[in-house]
Amino acid sequence: YMGWETPVYRHYGRMGIEGVVLSTSQMRAGIQSGEYSGWDDVRLGTLRAMARRGIQPQAVRNAVVEIGIGETDIQFSWENLYAKNKEIIDSQADRFFFVPDPVLVPVSGSDPVVAKAMRYPGDESRGYREIPFAGSLYLPKAELESGAAYIRLKDLFNIKVLYEGDIIRGEYAGDDLQEARSKKAPIIQWLPENHANPCTLKTPDGDVSGVCEPEAVTTQDRIVQFERVGFARIDAAGNPAVAYFTHR
Repeated sequence: YMGWETPVYRHYGRMGIEGVVLSTSQMRAGIQSGEYSGWDDVRLGTLRAMARRGIQPQAVRNAVVEIGIGETDIQFSWENLYAKNKEIIDSQADRFFFVPDPVLVPVSGSDPVVAKAMRYPGDESRGYREIPFAGSLYLPKAELESGAAYIRLKDLFNIKVLYEGDIIRGEYAGDDLQEARSKKAPIIQWLPENHANPCTLKTPDGDVSGVCEPEAVTTQDRIVQFERVGFARIDAAGNPAVAYFTHR
C-alpha cells in the first residue's frame, strides 16, 4: 500500500428526524416567502426552534449521547428527547390552567367562591393559586362539543351542562369529587371571565387561541405546565401573551 500503514476505516450511519423540515435550502426559502417566521419557527427542526419551545440544551445532549454512534442509519426519537427534557423541567414548572378555544358558560346555583389549586402537585411549600368563581366561566370548546352532560371543574366543583339550542349553561351539582369519578365525568380546566388572560399557544400543528391564568404569563422565558395540555415556554408575557408548546 505504497509503504503506508493500512488506514483504519470507520463507518457510521446517518440520523434522520421525522416530522420537521431539515433542509436548510427549504427552510431559507420558507423564511424568505413568509411561510416560516424565522429559523426558530416552531415547525422547524433547528436547535433555535427547540430552544424557543423550551427544550433544554442538556436534554438534547442527553438524548444524543444515549443514541450514540452506530454503523446503521437510525431515526431520532422525539419522544425520547421529550422524556429527557421532562426530567429537567418538570420540577421547575408551576401548574396553571390554559383553556383552548374558550366558550363562556354561565353557571347557576353556586355562591361566589375562590378555588385553591396547588402550584405543584404534592408540594404545599410552593403555595396555591387562587382562582375566583363568580358566575360565568370559560370552558374548552372541545369538551362542550363532545356533549358531556356532567363535568368536574378541577379544584372547584361539579356541574351539569345543559344544551338548549345554541345556548349552553351550567348548573352547580355539588362538591363531591368521588361522585364525579363514579359518573366517569371529565375533570377539566376552567377560568372565570374576570380572571382570564388572552394567550396564543404556538404548536407545530398551528396556533391555538385561548385564555390562561394571569400569573402564568408574568415573566418571559418561564417554563410552565398547562394542565391537561402540556409544558410551554412563555415567549411574550403580559396581555395578550404568547406561549410556545414544548411537549406533553
